Amino acid sequence: MLVDAHVHLTDREYDGMEDVVVGMLRSMDIRAVSVSMDLETAERNLVLAEKYGHIIIPFAGLHPWCVTSDGYADTLDGICSFIEANIARIKGIGEIGLDRAIASDSSSDGFKAQVRVFETMLGIAEKHSKPVSIHSRRAVDDVISILTSYNIRGVLLHWFSGSKKQLATANGRGYYVSYGPVLVYSKDKQVLLRHTDRELVLVETDGPVRYGSCFSDRTAMPSFLASVAYAFANTLDLNYGDAEALLLGNAGRYLGLNL
Repeated sequence: MLVDAHVHLTDREYDGMEDVVVGMLRSMDIRAVSVSMDLETAERNLVLAEKYGHIIIPFAGLHPWCVTSDGYADTLDGICSFIEANIARIKGIGEIGLDRAIASDSSSDGFKAQVRVFETMLGIAEKHSKPVSIHSRRAVDDVISILTSYNIRGVLLHWFSGSKKQLATANGRGYYVSYGPVLVYSKDKQVLLRHTDRELVLVETDGPVRYGSCFSDRTAMPSFLASVAYAFANTLDLNYGDAEALLLGNAGRYLGLNL
């Protein structure tokens, strides 16, 4: 078994393909952590989980791309109310986080809104002992700094793209990091993986992101995950069976689930 630690199964690009995607998950023995962007996708995640059962692990959260400085209060209230009302069915909080690529100035209203939303989401995760899946583009230091104020049961810095120093800090705090299909062909990612605590690594597709090189710019599908796991094994000189067992154990600890 493998776990896709971060995928957007409710993205519109997968419309009309749900049965195909889930069929692929089942045939390959993959469970998928489906994260949300906003209230609509969070609601749809629960519908997917209800329809397809344990193969879908639903998360709910408000992505920083969906936060605007002049209109986030009502949006935040809506997602918080939804999470609180459905907390028993929601397995984690995400995708949440910060993105300095769209709000680089710490003093700007846009970045302050991102921080406010992020802190609120972390507070819910702490309150209910839920794991979190975090977006940290150009904001790893900011994310880690804020996380120090919370006691979160499982932290994932998904699609980790920080430095070796930031990686060491994150791993030192027990945070998981995940690698996706780019690991198959990126020497830089492979070097970063070699510096990662192997007990704190997860794999993901981040579908429906499209990947180049050997993936020919195709929309990420569950089948991509086996290639990521193979690249993980090859990079760390592990046989595939041992790599799969290691990744499954890591995912179970992160999620707090018996997989």
